[in-house]
Amino acid sequence: MFDKISRYITNIIYETLPNVNPERREIVEYGVYMTLSEIVKIGLIVIVAALLNILPYVLGVIVIYGLQRTFLGGLHAKTHLGCIITHSCIVFGIVALSFISSIDKIYLLVLIIPFSYIIAYKYAPADMPQKPVNSKKQRKQLRIGGFVLLTVLFAGAYFLDKPWSNIILFTCLVQAVLMTPLLYKITRSKYGREEASV
Repeated sequence: MFDKISRYITNIIYETLPNVNPERREIVEYGVYMTLSEIVKIGLIVIVAALLNILPYVLGVIVIYGLQRTFLGGLHAKTHLGCIITHSCIVFGIVALSFISSIDKIYLLVLIIPFSYIIAYKYAPADMPQKPVNSKKQRKQLRIGGFVLLTVLFAGAYFLDKPWSNIILFTCLVQAVLMTPLLYKITRSKYGREEASV
């Protein structure tokens, strides 16, 4: 379904803007496809969250998680259906855990902060062959941005009360886990830099 819609929109783009390079058509179509699937995924999550009356918390997770993914990377599902299911489980799982958890914030900070920083230091940006980060300059910029973001998030978690502190910390924990070689191995995935070096 997304394929047909993406192709239709790409055709309109090329009919409307004749100066667009035809060689870039595949890239444009892929961009349209990804944008459409992202809109559908977030739209479904937002609708369910609104029905469950947890929209602010879900939006919080989406923003925090999305920002971390931008800078730090991490594992991606292999299909769009898999992406929708996985993303939904992560978002709603974090919100549920943030309300259910009775672990003291200090213990969470002590455990999650070092783990997140170590994983980010060792593996960020954790790319995939489909979305490799080949430029050393870009890798460095993403790493620095990721560390700054983590520092801001952990400071926020320290000063905020539950459930927001938990939302930040559990989102950071999930993000860190999704960057580990163990999870890449379990899902039979490769880092983009591994693929490039073969």
